[in-house]
Amino acid sequence: MSRKSSISRLDPRIREAVDAAIREGRATIEDVVLLIRAMGADVSRSAVGRYKLRAEAQMQKYREAQEVAKVWIGKLQAEPDGDVGRLLAEMLRTTAYQTLGDLEAGTPQDVMFLAKALQSLASTDKLTADRILAVRRDVAKEAGKKIEAAEGEIKSGKRTLDLDALKRIREEIYGIA
Repeated sequence: MSRKSSISRLDPRIREAVDAAIREGRATIEDVVLLIRAMGADVSRSAVGRYKLRAEAQMQKYREAQEVAKVWIGKLQAEPDGDVGRLLAEMLRTTAYQTLGDLEAGTPQDVMFLAKALQSLASTDKLTADRILAVRRDVAKEAGKKIEAAEGEIKSGKRTLDLDALKRIREEIYGIA
């Protein structure tokens, strides 16, 4: 395992200022070195260059992930219980497991956070399954009522059971032609 960057070991106030300067995108390596020295610390120019390069790569990945997320969220809002919703939940679960596997020396807080995320995903899956089951029960109950009503009309003689009547009943109960 490699050593922590000398920038990462700086005082958190200095590191936050460095991160802010890099995020703005206008600071050169020399600007960052001068900022660090002005705040009372000293690091090499090459350390700043490596740190800036890694930070910019992470920011680029983050921006790309945001763009992808916008597309997925748009599709998810259009059909929350559809394939995209199920796929998104599975992708989140996979990402959480991969992150957990990548945590070589993660803090207990990191592990707790990922465990909580996985627990939330499991709860969401259960709520979705319960909601689908409830909708299916409601549809079956409504179809049962319509079938009973149609049977009552046939027994009372209000409706005859020929092919056209059967077709109309099927359309009324199941909504299919």
